[in-house]
Amino acid sequence: MKPTTREWLEIAAEDLDTAQAMLDGGRYLYAGFEAQQSAEKALKAVIQEAVRVPPKIHNLVTLAGRAGLADKALLGRLATLSPYYVATRYPEDRKTLGQRTTADVAKSLIETAREVLAWARQQLTWQGS
Repeated sequence: MKPTTREWLEIAAEDLDTAQAMLDGGRYLYAGFEAQQSAEKALKAVIQEAVRVPPKIHNLVTLAGRAGLADKALLGRLATLSPYYVATRYPEDRKTLGQRTTADVAKSLIETAREVLAWARQQLTWQGS
């Protein structure tokens, strides 16, 4: 495994831990943001290993396609997780998404990120890393 790929995975795991800490602290919107970051970095790890430099985009469905993730159910959940990248940055989006992000929603988002990280690790192990 390339050193940079390993770094992407390590940061993805740290972001997932942070998402859980935000959930435990009742900061559900930020749990969603950190879950999105974890999934994004896990996908970029797979892309890094295969292609070299991942694109500087944040749409999880697009990144999943480039990484080769084909699980339709997981792709659907990524579409729900993807907006958390932008929504925490703009007041109008933050307010709207924040009102919808309950503890149960945050738990679901974290589980999606956990699945993506597990998938990425599996892909990278399968490639002989």
